Amino acid sequence: MALLVQKYGGTSVATPERIRHVARRVARWRRAGHDLVVVVSAMGDTTDELLALARQVSPDPRRRHPRELDMLLTAGERIAMALLAMAIREERVEAISLTGSQAAIITDEVHTGARIEEVRAARVREELARGRVVIVAGFQGVSRGREVTTLGRGGSDTTAVALAAALGAERCDIYTDVDGVYTADPRRVPGARRLVRIDYEEMLELATSGAKVVHPRAVEIGARYGVPIRVLSSFRDDEEGGTLIGTRAQGMEDMVLTGLASEPGHARLLVRGLPGGMRPTSAVLARLAAAGVSVDMLAQVDGADGRRALQLTVLEDVLPEARAVCEAAAAELGAEGVEVRPGLARVTLVGSGMHGRPGVFARAFEALMGAGVEVFAVSTSSISIALLVDGAQEDAALAALHAAFGLGEGAR
Repeated sequence: MALLVQKYGGTSVATPERIRHVARRVARWRRAGHDLVVVVSAMGDTTDELLALARQVSPDPRRRHPRELDMLLTAGERIAMALLAMAIREERVEAISLTGSQAAIITDEVHTGARIEEVRAARVREELARGRVVIVAGFQGVSRGREVTTLGRGGSDTTAVALAAALGAERCDIYTDVDGVYTADPRRVPGARRLVRIDYEEMLELATSGAKVVHPRAVEIGARYGVPIRVLSSFRDDEEGGTLIGTRAQGMEDMVLTGLASEPGHARLLVRGLPGGMRPTSAVLARLAAAGVSVDMLAQVDGADGRRALQLTVLEDVLPEARAVCEAAAAELGAEGVEVRPGLARVTLVGSGMHGRPGVFARAFEALMGAGVEVFAVSTSSISIALLVDGAQEDAALAALHAAFGLGEGAR
């Protein structure tokens, strides 16, 4: 039978009863003859609770040592993995729990945001050969300097797909609190349709644009090593439904749009009256980079007087720094000034079928105009169009676009 990797998120193991429910599911798969590696996140809000404790004893984040923070946060997954191993044993199935270090998930040296460099899966393979279900703590690894590291938010998804790639697993199943990937967030867009299958590239675009079903780093690893990823609900007893993330299925190119994603918390800065040419624009961008500010969208327009308007968007979290940099640069370069508009949301249309298809922009803008939604900035890639709208109109924009492109129930 197949070797499978299963990942269970925090809501799936939030209580002892939920852990027992997961244990029963794992036991069924094992009795069916499958070899299983199970990756778990921390129970419920455990990570947030541990962070709250850290803030109580070390209020200033600049003095909160990242190494010790990693040591603290990895405790959440260790609790969940041990409890799940115990619960699986109660189902009369052999199981063993391993930390990220014991599973030899080797990372770089960066604390609180490490990246996986290698998975040495010898210990995991040994335990599988003994007939055991192997439970691995997600979100964590160990550096070559033997320091415990964490992978950042969403790291358990990354752990699971990396293990599946290293072990040559048939598939990585990610069990979460939703039953798949939808054309839009079903909590915000009534009639959103579950996708049976989606391409890696489209899923990566949705994930990086605000869809939180699967972490982008996990999708990247899946695409690089050809690991099929299936998203399922852990709250259903059957294995029906779900979404398979993999290579493009035949006929997918006939779809104009695959889905929508959105993300609040964006802001636009407009630097007016910059001198013409690349040098002033480059100077502004270089100063933003030096200040640690990442620019999302960028556009520039030259006026009849030879001066340039530079428009850029950033996350609101870094707006104070971005504004200060732009205002200082504008004064030094002799620009007219800086206009700032906070409170925006980025709405992204994703679909490989958009490429080379005329009328997509027209349909999108007509739909938004009909809903009274103004667009403040636009950026594109080969499979996406990102539109910046007022945050208060985010849901209206999603609903209008979803209807305009026929993404609802009953669509093919």
